[in-house]
Amino acid sequence: MNPFPIRSSDIEVVIKNKRPSRSNICSGYRPAFKVKDDYLTTGIIRLIDIDELSYNGVAKAEIWFLSPEFYPNCLKIGQVIQFQEGKIIHGFVTITKINNKNLEIK
Repeated sequence: MNPFPIRSSDIEVVIKNKRPSRSNICSGYRPAFKVKDDYLTTGIIRLIDIDELSYNGVAKAEIWFLSPEFYPNCLKIGQVIQFQEGKIIHGFVTITKINNKNLEIK
């Protein structure tokens, strides 16, 4: 079963794995992303051109957010967003492209 939505990804990013457990990140990983200072949302990560991202590794990826219509106008190219599980930060993404224009700061 394909874990990714049928629609286009919301953003394209460069992702950095800083998981404290030093475990790898795989496509289909669903952490919480801090898209606004006061708002976390779940996103699905699909790595591009690699199967796993090791600790301190960097790769290109696509992200699909859960219900992006509820937090419009909050992202811009070059913005760095943390992703986490609970209160523990597992890494960062830098936005390289915004496919969902509803999310783009106007």
